[in-house]
Amino acid sequence: MDVIKLISVNNDGLKNEALNIYLKNDYYFSKISDNPPSISNVEEDIEAIPNGVQKNQKNYRLISFNDEILGVVDYLTDYPEKIILIGLFIIKSDKQKQGLGTKIFRYLEKSFKNKKFLKIRIGVLVDNEIGLSFWKKQNFKEIERKFLKFEKSKKEVIVMEKEI
Repeated sequence: MDVIKLISVNNDGLKNEALNIYLKNDYYFSKISDNPPSISNVEEDIEAIPNGVQKNQKNYRLISFNDEILGVVDYLTDYPEKIILIGLFIIKSDKQKQGLGTKIFRYLEKSFKNKKFLKIRIGVLVDNEIGLSFWKKQNFKEIERKFLKFEKSKKEVIVMEKEI
């Protein structure tokens, strides 16, 4: 039986674990920045919340799979009401294409459903072919497209949603 845990990132050691995940996912980060990720990117991601969102709605977690830290998930609860917004879901690139992301996502989905959330929403960069393929396999459907600011440039994002 696989054991999946979400670990709150609340000290420098865990921030460095998150940075390690970022550095091992250069495919995604090369799409949003010309510079490699740094500890300040991790700290910004931990702190970043949209206007009107309460701190207790923000969940930035390391993902542990059978006692090995494999990824990061960053999500907001009730954004809007009864909807989870996943802002970041990354797995180390050397652990991709093995079904682990799907197992972890199913764990998250079940957890959200048990907490009475109705939908999960995500935004995927148009040119993130790996991400788009993954989310389509999880039965997410496109609901709109918009441009969001990443560092110094705007990028087109496909907003996708799934009922749970």
